[in-house]
Amino acid sequence: MSSSTSNSKPFDPMVFWVSASVTVLFVLWSILFPENMGSTINAVFGWTTSYWGWLYLLTAFLLVVGCFILMGGKYGSIKLGLAHDRPEFSNFSWFAMLFGSAIAAGIVFWGPAEPAYHYMSPPPYFGGEALTPAAGANAMTYSFFHWGLSAWAIYAMLTVALGHACFTNNLPLRFSSAFYYVIGDRIHGTWGKVLDIFAVFATLGGLATTTGLVALQLSSGLKFQYGIELGSAGIYIIIGILTAIFTFSVYTGLEKGIKLIGDINMWVFVGVWFFILVFGPTIFLINLTTNAIGQYLLNFIPMSLFTAPGYEGNWIGSWTVFYWAWWMSWAPFVAVFIARISKGRSIRETVAATLILPTLGNFLWYGVVGGSGISFDVTGTLKEHGVESAIFAIAQHLPMSGLLAVVLIFLIGTFFLTSANSAALSLAMFVSGHETPGRNLRAFWGIALGAVAAVLSGTGSLKAIQTASIATAFPLMFLLLLVLFGVFRGLNRSIADNEKP
Repeated sequence: MSSSTSNSKPFDPMVFWVSASVTVLFVLWSILFPENMGSTINAVFGWTTSYWGWLYLLTAFLLVVGCFILMGGKYGSIKLGLAHDRPEFSNFSWFAMLFGSAIAAGIVFWGPAEPAYHYMSPPPYFGGEALTPAAGANAMTYSFFHWGLSAWAIYAMLTVALGHACFTNNLPLRFSSAFYYVIGDRIHGTWGKVLDIFAVFATLGGLATTTGLVALQLSSGLKFQYGIELGSAGIYIIIGILTAIFTFSVYTGLEKGIKLIGDINMWVFVGVWFFILVFGPTIFLINLTTNAIGQYLLNFIPMSLFTAPGYEGNWIGSWTVFYWAWWMSWAPFVAVFIARISKGRSIRETVAATLILPTLGNFLWYGVVGGSGISFDVTGTLKEHGVESAIFAIAQHLPMSGLLAVVLIFLIGTFFLTSANSAALSLAMFVSGHETPGRNLRAFWGIALGAVAAVLSGTGSLKAIQTASIATAFPLMFLLLLVLFGVFRGLNRSIADNEKP
């Protein structure tokens, strides 16, 4: 074992204190000087998306290309582990865990909302008249693009980098280990600590984004469905409850309970999808999904590199760049988890299950749930109550809408709690180097996640929530390009070593 894993210290002092201090200072800044924080966030959002949006797009595209190269030829058969290592989980359990860890409540938030939004406000790539059949088809195509191959390639590439480096070189499952084939043993020194600090901030930003979106959606659901208005403190109440639940869970180590919730959640997810397919406009949904898949495949490369030059506004920054940054900010803790459960599997198998299958799963969810929003035309509700109300507006057009609303609230909450629990645990791992960090350390990062989400959501601005991902993912964009280089460098070395007589 490396020194980083055998260390008896409860946490790495440099990684913990730098990460914790900056987090606390950010929360205090947001509370004491909210207007200054808000204006700074707007400036960061504008600068990052306007000047660097093109690189976010190019990075995601290159990662997709890299993943397809990994699945073929000489790389696909390489194992994430040693020759005698065998998969720990069945194929079904393995895929269910990796899919559930990465999609969280975001798919329940944006699945019904995004296609309806693009339906009433067509993306500049397609243009055209709103609220027409062509606008509906194009809206679904762009939704597929945002939740398709590009998103999952970010996870898949980092998973391969971590899995191969850690399991063949006996390295700890930390974000910094993904750079072993780039900087070598320096991952055990200052550079490794800096990388793990970046991973902490990225995870905080990504989960704060998700927490804020979930709180907005739950608040909207209570108001829209039941007329319950929690007032200006409503977001804080919801975030406080969610934070208390997942912090208690990560503190007590209720892994079996979280696993049980995750299993139930997946069945509920499939059940909701099937219910909407059967009782919604079935033929329309099938036709729309099939058509959108065709348009997606035809337009994937030009959409991947479309920067909307000459268009007014910042559509690409508010949508595509936000999504790519969101996935990047989630990548450190999601990739660590997927790598952990993929030991003993081939690169081809791992990339296919992390790239192709989840993409198809997202297509099915968006096609049915988002397609229903287009068919029922919930755009009026979005204008009046915001995008967070979309799923509840769709429920009103279906049988047993009251019961369905309750199930949806359960789905949103449990999806989020499963991911938040994993994220808090991963944060504790990043700063400690231990696979089982101390309870107090786990609880601290659980509370920190909730606090950052609360101060961002308290601005009442979706842009403020989005900026958390975009800002924290900015350095990760450059780091992922290094990972892309390092993966092929390390695999080529491994192949060369195996070919030696």
